[in-house]
Amino acid sequence: MRKAQKRQVEELLSGISEIHKEIKKGCGQSMQQAVMDALALCQQKAIELGGVIEDSEGEGFRTVLCLEEYCESAYQAYEVVSQNPEVNPNKIYKLLNKSIVKVENSVRNDIRYRREAVFLPYKASMWDSLESVWKAADADPDCDAYVIPVPYYDRNPDGSFKEMHYEGASYPEYVPIIKYEGFDFDAHRPDMIFIHNPYDDWNTVTSVHPEFYSSNLKKYTEKLVYIPYFVFGEIKPDDFETIEKMKHFCFLPGIIYADRVILQSENIRRIYI
Repeated sequence: MRKAQKRQVEELLSGISEIHKEIKKGCGQSMQQAVMDALALCQQKAIELGGVIEDSEGEGFRTVLCLEEYCESAYQAYEVVSQNPEVNPNKIYKLLNKSIVKVENSVRNDIRYRREAVFLPYKASMWDSLESVWKAADADPDCDAYVIPVPYYDRNPDGSFKEMHYEGASYPEYVPIIKYEGFDFDAHRPDMIFIHNPYDDWNTVTSVHPEFYSSNLKKYTEKLVYIPYFVFGEIKPDDFETIEKMKHFCFLPGIIYADRVILQSENIRRIYI
């Protein structure tokens, strides 16, 4: 199950627990019809929750079976309330809560969380900066890793785009390539996006397609990761003359928008900070 789906499941569970509190309060105030309506709503939300889990984990999954038991408990509570307006609120609350805790435990322990990592190289010659990270993600059984080479343009002196380049056919045969036109970032919402181009529109010679600027990618992930495609000669943090010559690398859009920046050494890290 993806992170966004699990968050939806947790929100639905939280909503059901809040309704339980209203049911307990309503029983104590002899609000029979309101309590019955709330119990019906609990069943409706449990069915919705079961549908989300079935879509991800399949029919007959353990958490779905727990939800079926919960629905039976909600039905029993409904029958008790319909026949006895003065029912003990603690008895109803305990019945419902026992069942929903079982569902919560199953969500926590039985549903495996799958991550999604997207790698966005643009020049095949720079792929080596991302390859080892992709290999680790691809080898993780709980991670779906996608390599999506992005197009880039040469630029005219006035900054406008001229020829477009796409190097998707230039990667090693063992790297499965996804075409950038067929990947819906808004639908996927990847857990991590890795880039090695930090320039966005600041490069006067070339530019990746604007859809792949870091400022735009940040909308689709909670973890945008920048890994430079180049390596500095080692610089000491007190070498102010050399730092002055390279510090513009520290202020590029990809660094500003990134949630993580992976650098070659502790000295370089300290200089960026």
